[in-house]
Amino acid sequence: MESLRKNWTLSVLAANGNNDISIARPNNRYMKRLEAIVRSERMPIVKEKLRQIGIGGMTILTVSGWSKQRELHLQWRGQPVAYDLLPKVKFEIVLSDEQLDKVTDAIIESARTGEHGDGIIFVSNVEQAFNIATLDKGEKVVL
Repeated sequence: MESLRKNWTLSVLAANGNNDISIARPNNRYMKRLEAIVRSERMPIVKEKLRQIGIGGMTILTVSGWSKQRELHLQWRGQPVAYDLLPKVKFEIVLSDEQLDKVTDAIIESARTGEHGDGIIFVSNVEQAFNIATLDKGEKVVL
């Protein structure tokens, strides 16, 4: 663990007069964790597009939630029913910083219908990754 700490630096960044403390790599590059929540019916299209651009590993989860669209009004046995938790699919991908723009463009292109509820993409920094089987670490794990 001590050898890992030697590769990291503590940097204090000033933004708008506030002191924010963050752990940064010496070259200020992070791997990225992308989480994309999209319509369930768009999952096969998004997955195939990601495969075409060379993304080999991803986690796909079935999730439910709501955002601005709030409720879906349907009828069941002639009675109105409101569903406030809508089914969605969540993609989780850890990738290099260089791949980020290409992957977000691919997801937007393949998931977008132009209607409310198309989805959302979150991007966050990943400080380190380890492959348990091969003992690889860092970007070698995701490339």
